[in-house]
Amino acid sequence: TNNHSQSFSLNYKLPFRFIPFLSFIDGNYNYTGDFNWQRGSQALTNVISENGDVLGEVNTIQNANTKTLSAAISFQKLYSLLKLTNQNKFNTLPNNAKGSKEKKQKALSKKAKKNIKTFVDILNTLKRIQLNYSENNGMVLPGYIPSTGFMGTIQPSAGFTFGDQADIRYEVARNGWLTSFPNFNQSFTQVHNNNLNITAQWSPFKDLVVDFNMENSFSENRSENYKVKALEYISLNPNFYGNFATSTILLKTAFKSSKGTFNPIFETFRNNRIKVANRLAAESQQLNQKIDNEGFPIGYGKNSQSVLIGAFVSAYSGISPDEIKIDPLNRASLPNWNMKFTGFNNLKSFKKTFQRFTISHGYRASYTINNYQANLNFDPNNLSKIDGAGNYLNKTIFSNINLVEQFNPLIRLDIELKNSFKLLAELKKDRALSLSLDNSLLTESFGNEYIFGFGYRFKNLKMNTRIGGRRSRLQGDLNIKADISYRKNQTILRNLEYDNNQVTAGQTQLSIKFSSDYSISQNFTALLFYDHNFSEFAISTAFPQTTIRSGITIRYNFGN
Repeated sequence: TNNHSQSFSLNYKLPFRFIPFLSFIDGNYNYTGDFNWQRGSQALTNVISENGDVLGEVNTIQNANTKTLSAAISFQKLYSLLKLTNQNKFNTLPNNAKGSKEKKQKALSKKAKKNIKTFVDILNTLKRIQLNYSENNGMVLPGYIPSTGFMGTIQPSAGFTFGDQADIRYEVARNGWLTSFPNFNQSFTQVHNNNLNITAQWSPFKDLVVDFNMENSFSENRSENYKVKALEYISLNPNFYGNFATSTILLKTAFKSSKGTFNPIFETFRNNRIKVANRLAAESQQLNQKIDNEGFPIGYGKNSQSVLIGAFVSAYSGISPDEIKIDPLNRASLPNWNMKFTGFNNLKSFKKTFQRFTISHGYRASYTINNYQANLNFDPNNLSKIDGAGNYLNKTIFSNINLVEQFNPLIRLDIELKNSFKLLAELKKDRALSLSLDNSLLTESFGNEYIFGFGYRFKNLKMNTRIGGRRSRLQGDLNIKADISYRKNQTILRNLEYDNNQVTAGQTQLSIKFSSDYSISQNFTALLFYDHNFSEFAISTAFPQTTIRSGITIRYNFGN
C-alpha cells in the first residue's frame, strides 16, 4: 500500500420530537471522521545518522473530524404546547370537588392561567432562534512505522481511525511504532477550528422587528518536533499560533466626542494601566511587590502586554479595570442587531399622507485578535523570569488587538408619500481601533456619513417630439432621483508614551448623483445621469480631487 484513506459519516436528527415538552426544538448533528496513511519516501530509507543509525521506512498518519450542530426553536409549537398544557391542567375539575374546595381550586386555576398567559405573551414576542455550530479538528503524526492491512487498519487505535483527537503520541511511542532515528525532524501538528453563530428574531409588538446576531470564531494550530528514546516520546520546541474573533458591544464609549486629536477615552486607557497593573500584581503569586520609578509593580510595567490589553479593552468597552477579564482569549460573545419599525403606517393621520414610513437601525461590533503565537522563551517552571523591559514573560504573545464598531445605519428614514414623492435620510457612524503591542501605538479610525435621497415619479407625462422629421406625441412615466452623501473619516496614530497624536490619513467626500429616466414605451427607455464626486484629504501631501460623470443612455429591449 502506498496510500490508504477512509471516511466515516454520521447524520443524526436529535430526538426532541419524541419528547412532548421539547417537541418545539428541531436539531441535527453531523459527524465526519477521516483517516489517512501515507507511505514515506523511499529516498529516505537509507538515510544514516552520524552515529550510524538508519532511518528506514517511516510513514505518516493523519486524521480529522468535522462536527456540525444546527438547532431551531419553533415558538409556534411551543405556544400550542403551553396552551394545551394549560387547558388539560386547569380546565378539568375532579367530580368530587365541592363547596369551598371547589372555589379554592377555581381561584387557583384562574391565577395559574393568568401566570401562564403572561409567560406565553412574553414568549410570543420571540419569533425564531437558530443556532449553528461547526468544529474541525485534525492531527498529523509523521515517523509512524507500521503499515496497513488489505482492508485498512485500526492502528494506532480504532478511535484515531474514526477521527478521534485523543492524544496518542505517548502510547504509540511505548508500542514501538514511532521512529527513534535521532535526526528525524518532521513535525507533529494539530489543528482546531470552531465557529458559532446564533440568530434570533424578536418582535415586542406588531410593527417592530429586531434581528439579533451573535458570532464567535476560534482557530489554533500546534506543532512540535519530537524524539523517541527508550520508547518514550519527548516533546521538542512546541509552538502554537491562532486567531480569535467574537461579536461584542462598545456602546458605552461610542458617542464620547473628541476635540481635535484629543480623545478622552485614550486618556482613560492611559490611566487604566496602573489600575490593571496593581490588580495583576495582587492576583499573582509573585512575592516581589516592589514598584518601579513610574509607580508600576515590578514585572507589570506600563508596557507589559497583560497591562496594555486589560487597560485598552477596559477603556474602550466602558468596563471597570477591576472587572475586565484579563485573558484576551476569554471574551464572551455579545449580540449585535438590526431593527425596523413600521408602526407609523397604521396611524390614520399618517395613512392620509404617507404610502410608506419606515425607521431602521443597525449595530455591529467585533473584537478580533490576529496571529497570536507561543512565547518560546516562556518557562512554566520559572514564572519569575522577565524580558528585556523588566516584565514577566507571558505564555502567549499577542501582536495586536482590534475593536471595530459600526452603526449601519445609526438611523434611516425611508418615506414615500401618496403623491409618489420619495425621501431617504440616513446617518452612518463607524470606528476602528487597532492596538499594536509591539510598540504601544494605537491606530484609531472613525467616520460619519450623511445620506439624503429624493425621488419623484411623473406618471403619464406627455412630450412632443420630431423624430425622423415627423411630429409625434410620446407618453410615459418620468422617474427622477437625486442622492447626496457627505462622509468625513479620519485616522489618528496615538502614542502612549508621548503626547504626539498625529493625523495619518482621512478625507472628506461629497457625492451628488442625479438621474432621470423616461419610459417612452414598454421597450424603449431614455436615461439622463450626472455624478459629481469631490474629495479633500486630511493630510497636506494629497491634493483635492473632483470627478464628474454625465451622459445619456438609450435602451431598447428587443424581447417581449
